[in-house]
Amino acid sequence: MTDRRAQVATLTEVAEVLIARRLTLPQAALATMRAEIPGYAAITDEALLDDVVAHVRKGNDALGLSLAGARPATDEDVAFVRPHAARRARLGVSLVDFMHGVRIAHRTMWDTIADWAAGSPGRADGALRAAGLVMEFFNRASTVAAQAYLDAEQLLAVEGDRVRRDLLEDLLAGREPAPGPRLGAATKAGLGPDTPCAVVTAVPVAPLSDEYGLRSAAAHLARAVGEPARLLTVLRQNEIVIVRALRDTAGELPVEPLRSAWRVLAEQGVPLAIGISTRHAGVADLATAYREAVTLMGTLSRNGGVAALSELSVLDYLTLRADETVARIVPTRMREFVTEDVRAGGSLIRTVRCFASNDLNVKAAARELGIHINTAHHRLARVEERAGCRLRRLGDLQELLIAIRLFSGGGPAL
Repeated sequence: MTDRRAQVATLTEVAEVLIARRLTLPQAALATMRAEIPGYAAITDEALLDDVVAHVRKGNDALGLSLAGARPATDEDVAFVRPHAARRARLGVSLVDFMHGVRIAHRTMWDTIADWAAGSPGRADGALRAAGLVMEFFNRASTVAAQAYLDAEQLLAVEGDRVRRDLLEDLLAGREPAPGPRLGAATKAGLGPDTPCAVVTAVPVAPLSDEYGLRSAAAHLARAVGEPARLLTVLRQNEIVIVRALRDTAGELPVEPLRSAWRVLAEQGVPLAIGISTRHAGVADLATAYREAVTLMGTLSRNGGVAALSELSVLDYLTLRADETVARIVPTRMREFVTEDVRAGGSLIRTVRCFASNDLNVKAAARELGIHINTAHHRLARVEERAGCRLRRLGDLQELLIAIRLFSGGGPAL
């Protein structure tokens, strides 16, 4: 019993050391945080700095109570951490910086105990007796702090997702975002009424094994499109939609970074079909930009890929949007020629395309195809006979090229 009383007395003495420094210790911890953590050094908000001090003071007091009671800390003892962790997450302090700050606070408390112990040879045993309870307190407080931060971050992500989805729906419907979170999200993404912009859409072409795979893919594509924080990136069920402001970009949205991202994601088991719209003059045209991107995804194979409208010719785009009526008014002989030649290997179709791309120059077409000019002439004559057209008549050639686009099954070359 005497040993127990002696132990309690020693722990109470250690607790009193901490309580005596409850005003100066938090300030010392904050000074160390600002010296060691660039994110804390950059804080200019006095209210946030005061909150950091209050957080450390509450921790110091809670540890003092644990020691004075000679008992391990409970979850209730460290519950004070939760609102502070949530505020750090909401104010944009990273988890790494937050937990670094927590460690500094705990280190400052232990250094206070160690300095007290060093002041007299008889105090070392007291510090050792306190060490177990101190470590228990630090472990429990750190665990609760990290979990509270992650919970707050997840809630913020859900709230942010909802705001961004609502903003996208407003923009696609032609509605201006009302003042509040949606307007704030638009401003953050750099989207004003007259801001030039483009849209990227992506959908998986195979089931994803990882439930977080699509969110990870969205982040990867956002990095390829530009600075993620300056984009409107939205997950709409199984679809990724990215709106990129082009205020500082003279031309179209760069395509190659997205192709590189597509290859990386495909290797990681996240195969996507990605469509990229053209540049539009303002957010009022976002619905059109979105339709462009979605339409392009439909031109890709079952393995996905990247289709950019800026890389299509006018003919490519017109045939891409052709409906059943267009298909019906193509002359029957042309339609039959195309389908039969596709089944036969497509050599005549390739000759027609090469003839057209070489400005109706048979010699140049033959050279590109690697055949004799007489063979090229013979093939073109067979095309005219079977398709019922004259290839040097512009209208006939255009009509045949449209038929080839519609019925050859290859679609635009992307």
